[in-house]
Amino acid sequence: MIRNSEFLGGVFWLGIGAYVIHAGRDMGLGGLHEPGPGFAFYWVGILMCALSASIIGQALLVGGPTLASLWAGTRWGKVLAVVVLLLVYGVAFEPVGFVVCTVALLLALMWFVDPVRWWVSILVAGGSTAGVWLALTKWLKIQLPAGVLAGYRG
Repeated sequence: MIRNSEFLGGVFWLGIGAYVIHAGRDMGLGGLHEPGPGFAFYWVGILMCALSASIIGQALLVGGPTLASLWAGTRWGKVLAVVVLLLVYGVAFEPVGFVVCTVALLLALMWFVDPVRWWVSILVAGGSTAGVWLALTKWLKIQLPAGVLAGYRG
């Protein structure tokens, strides 16, 4: 049972859910018509615990794969490449800007990590970056770093 990855994962998320419940209660639940800052956290924690308990129950009744089998066939080179790209993205985000960094990250991921056709990667990188930029800056009024595009109006 202890080698069952489903069981171990369920126990892990049960602990996280319990912490979220505790943190939500500490923030204050408020009432149904006037919820406090911890109201949503509390109920999300309860949902996490319920789902985790169902996974634990299924693992105890049916079983599951071993923990070692989850890592079989993992392409560690690609994992390392994604981690490095995300670190570079985080460092360059403010000086270079959201648009340039995000397009570059998505293109690198779609060209080198998990290759797709060049025209698909350009459409996805440009379209998704534009969509997120519009949603964040125009709809939600969140200021994103302009970086090298600071002189252009947006």
